[in-house]
Formats: sequence, structure tokens, C-alpha cells
Amino acid sequence: MAKAPEKRDPPKHVAPVILAVDDDPAVLRIIEAQLTRNDYVVKTAASGEEALQILRDLTPAVMILDVMMEGMSGYDVCSVVKREERLKDVPVIFLTSRSTPQDYRTGHELGAVIYMVKPLKADKLVNIVQMLVPVSA
Repeated sequence: MAKAPEKRDPPKHVAPVILAVDDDPAVLRIIEAQLTRNDYVVKTAASGEEALQILRDLTPAVMILDVMMEGMSGYDVCSVVKREERLKDVPVIFLTSRSTPQDYRTGHELGAVIYMVKPLKADKLVNIVQMLVPVSA
């Protein structure tokens, strides 16, 4: 008699991980709430240095970086990330209050795919993240 094939569970859905870095806790809470609601896993860091610590063990699907932070700026973090083989292709979104043409140019020259100006428009940020890294069904 033939043995019945084993039932296998369907593969588990793995949510993309987003790293959000901002020294404003309110902004981090909004980003985390909006992206979590849309099936992303969000890791947060309050400084550039903390972000680099997290990145030792994590390759996020997308990074959202504030530019102006105490100590290491978002520009500095992006510069370090883009030099690392494991991280260089991670899309970077700058989310900042800096809005001069030079700021946009600097962000894009450092490798950012999107440069967004605060105040945060959460729905727009979610749409951009969904465009960059769709959540699998």
C-alpha cells in the first residue's frame, strides 16, 4: 500500500524589516505604528551610532534616516552603509526638515532613493516603502 504524502505547512510569511532612525521619539512612534499596521517589522534607533549597532546583526529591507541628529548624522550613517558590501543595496529614505536644493543633492549623491521633507506624511511614507518592498501575501 502506498504511503500518503506528508502534509507540509505552507511557508511562513516573513515580514520585511524596516530600520527607522530619528532622534525624535514621536516621529519614530508614528513610523513604527504606520508600518507595523501595514505588515512590516520595524526596528528603531534614536541615533546614528545606535543604528550602526543594530546593523551589525541586521540587513533591513529599507532604512529611513533623519539627517539632523546629535553626533552622527543620517548622511554619515548612509555613507557608512553604502560602503558595506552587505548593506550597500539597501534602499535609503531620508526624512528630514532640511529642504534646500543642496540637501536634496547631497542625499541623492550619498545613495538615497527618496528624500522626504518633514513634517512627516505617514501615508506617503507607507506608500513609498510599499513601492520599494512590497509585503508578500
